Amino acid sequence: MKNRSVSFLAKKYLKARAKGPVGRSHYLTLAGIALGVMALLAVSSVMNGFQDEMRGRLIGSLSEMRVSPEKETEFIDPVPTQNRLRELGFQSAPVIRLELMLKRGTIVVPSLAFGIDPHQHQDVSNLMKAARGLSGAAVQGVVSGVVDSLAIADGGIVLGAALAYQLGVQPGDRLQVLSPLFNQPTAFGLIPKLKSLKVLGIVSSGMPEYDQSYSYIPLATAAWFKGSSEIDYLELKTPDRERVKQYSRMLSNNLKGFRVEDWSSFDPSLFTAMRFEKFLMFVIMLFMYIIASFNLTGNMLKTVSIKKRELGLLKAIGLKETDLSQLFLQQALILASIGILGGLAIAALILWLQQTYGIIKLPLSEFETMVLPVKMQVQDVVLVIIMSYGFTLLSTLIPLSRLKQINSVDLIRQSV
Repeated sequence: MKNRSVSFLAKKYLKARAKGPVGRSHYLTLAGIALGVMALLAVSSVMNGFQDEMRGRLIGSLSEMRVSPEKETEFIDPVPTQNRLRELGFQSAPVIRLELMLKRGTIVVPSLAFGIDPHQHQDVSNLMKAARGLSGAAVQGVVSGVVDSLAIADGGIVLGAALAYQLGVQPGDRLQVLSPLFNQPTAFGLIPKLKSLKVLGIVSSGMPEYDQSYSYIPLATAAWFKGSSEIDYLELKTPDRERVKQYSRMLSNNLKGFRVEDWSSFDPSLFTAMRFEKFLMFVIMLFMYIIASFNLTGNMLKTVSIKKRELGLLKAIGLKETDLSQLFLQQALILASIGILGGLAIAALILWLQQTYGIIKLPLSEFETMVLPVKMQVQDVVLVIIMSYGFTLLSTLIPLSRLKQINSVDLIRQSV
């Protein structure tokens, strides 16, 4: 019966004289809690969306994992390793990576060139496939020309979209590829290696900084420029990219003498910055909820002050301090629950509208826009709910301490 009376009083104090479940004096508190929860979920969802979008673009441009030899060991024949990887369920493609200079007329542009086998590369990356749409106006894949394995092997080159724009070339044009090193002996001394290649295709990775510098040439041509047929690494495609970390540990145990890297190490500064930004924005938005909890504290202190005589009388008729504390805790938890549910509903609606209609778009580069990506994760929702209830309980500490100062005997004597 005592518990029922405490719950009844908690609801009565919340309702006051209003017709609804909560009095008008609590509307601002509810709005603050709801907006705080909405802001926390919106920020975390946007940062999750950005990270997921960048991961997809990075994996589509490069690969999900890499396998390279440890301790500068020569990696001339990758076939045995590829066969072993195939047995484990992974697709792979060899890559030689080197820096070259691309020349078209008087224009000279540095490029990070990748020596690839286009036929194998299609198994691990989307770049050598027909272009597919990403968010906004961005695409990933071949946007111009036809990338044919035989044509590339005969002396072709594929360029990133921004790189092709800098050089002013289209599929069918020829350009000169030079080594930055003077390592080709001639009768007149050392000169840089030079080859004339035909532009077969132009690709877009969805990552503007990659499109400005990346080019793709045949493995044999890359080996000639390098002066060795040794490959730098194997790019891998896993059965499930969501389990890349587990696959990385598994391959580290199965491939002795090889270093295994996953997509998060390809551009570590980008993902480290995004994780830090998510944490920082989450902390900043958390202060919004703390301000709302101050409002809750003020409302409860006002209730204690107004209902001081009633609380003293309740003490006199047998309610303990723990019962009165429970009364105010129930009020705080009811307000928090309504505010949290409201915040969850608002956040879910806003994120659904953005995900469905792409209302907010961001300029990714001079040529591309990107729909603001959003992705709500269960762990973020749980974290926000736990933190909301935690700050709600902390906000009741001062009002509960005031309850202990109520002396029922003095209050009854004053009212007589």
